[in-house]
Amino acid sequence: MVHQRKKNQPLARVNFLARMRHPPAEGHAATMVELTQRLIESLCEDPSNSRERLLHVGGILFSDSGLDAVSTRELSKAAGANLSAIGYYFGGKEGLYRAAVEHTVSSIQTLFSSADARLQNNLAKANDDRTALAQATAAYVRALLGGLLGLGPQNWTWCLIMREIDHPTAAFEALYQGIFKPLNQSFGSLVVATSGRSPGDAETVILANALIGECLIFHRNRPVILRNFNWDEYTPERIAQIADVVVDGILDALDLPHVVTTAG
Repeated sequence: MVHQRKKNQPLARVNFLARMRHPPAEGHAATMVELTQRLIESLCEDPSNSRERLLHVGGILFSDSGLDAVSTRELSKAAGANLSAIGYYFGGKEGLYRAAVEHTVSSIQTLFSSADARLQNNLAKANDDRTALAQATAAYVRALLGGLLGLGPQNWTWCLIMREIDHPTAAFEALYQGIFKPLNQSFGSLVVATSGRSPGDAETVILANALIGECLIFHRNRPVILRNFNWDEYTPERIAQIADVVVDGILDALDLPHVVTTAG
């Protein structure tokens, strides 16, 4: 039986499966198994597919603890797969890590590709119209924040990215080329369109990265921000509230008028 991915599920804690290294008391074992299966089912198109289970379990454990700290036995146990399945599908633990990175790049590109395309189209049509430039900027930032903070169980992809930023491996270049370089180009195009600076100008690159940071901080500092507000999780309404403030700050940084927009 093929299980369809469940939409709009609450965000699962990314380090949940890592807790399997420290099993709960015997009376709670069944609950751990149930929650593990629920998380996997929310991530997999077909939870019975061992390769898909290993891919997501690997992504979760690697993003929590790193490549070296996770054993093949832990991976196979958490995925409910045979130990030999890692070698069969991925050629080993390192191959599974590369597959998790490739999945991350592909999923993030899919998530933001349409927003990037709309941004470039809107910038081309805006010319020097500051209101149109503001609308293009606001729509892009809202789409970016909505996608980034509303990932749900797929949140492990951005957690893996953050780990690679803090502790780069050979896989970092793939993440940079597939995610961060395009992100820099998109925000750089905003800076160029609104300021007239050259794309290669140092101030353009610095400002573009500062604007990216304004968005990424709400993922990177998620536990702190949730605690500051006494929130249990980001909801669509809370993400919209964050976007309202971030958009206005970015429009101010680009010397653009404030506008009312939706994500797009």
